Order: sequence, then structure tokens, then C-alpha cells
Amino acid sequence: MLDVDRQSYRPPADLARWLEVRDGTCRFPGCNRAARRSDIDHTIDWNDDGCTAHDNLAHVCAAHHHLKHETAWSVRHLGNGTLEWTSPAGHTSLTDPANPIPDPIPDSIPIPDVAPISGLAPSPESPHQGDVLRPPF
Repeated sequence: MLDVDRQSYRPPADLARWLEVRDGTCRFPGCNRAARRSDIDHTIDWNDDGCTAHDNLAHVCAAHHHLKHETAWSVRHLGNGTLEWTSPAGHTSLTDPANPIPDPIPDSIPIPDVAPISGLAPSPESPHQGDVLRPPF
């Protein structure tokens, strides 16, 4: 489960573990505190209708968690776990996860039908029609 939307503030155990593996460390630029010793933070705050989902959560150590909430630092997800941090002066830094895990394909995106390749015929040794396609020569 990578997204519980707004059903729960706290990520379920499987999502928390997935984030720990993905992030590896605190995701603030230059910080190397282990994810297991960091907080899981909502990028878009829960109080601002942020979701409890893989693409709105990241590990930040307590110091950088406070920095994000108590200063003009901001962060946003760019996809596949990459975060863009913006300093109070407007400087941006990207942080990549320790173990990039591609974002899953949303259920709402239709997967197109694949047209058969012309000129291919089922293998005669295949017990099921269409299991293995081989050229007819």
C-alpha cells in the first residue's frame, strides 16, 4: 500500500518501510542521517489537505523537519522520489533517493491494447494458441 490518501495521518508499516528503503537517509541536501532515525514528513502538510502517499512523504531528520516548518525553506516532489528543496534565498537543490524506485503507474491511466504483429504465427509445438509467436518461415 503506497497511498492511503487522507484515511490515515500515519503511514502504514509497509509504506513506512518502502519509504525507508527508497530514501535511505534524511532527504535534506547534504544530510546523511539514516532514514530509520528520521521522521516521515508530509511534503504538503496534512493540515493543508496533503495525502499520506509515497509521492507526498519523505524522511527528514528532526533538525531539518523543524527547519522546513519553522523557516522559509520549502520542498516539493518531482517524481520517482526526487525532491526539490528551495532555500529562503531562492536557491534550489535536488536530492535523489538512495534507492530510486519508479513511481507506480496510476490505476487511472489506461494501458493501451497492443495490436498483433503481422506475419507471426503460433508455434506448432505450443500447446496453447498464441503462447509463443514465431515467424512463419
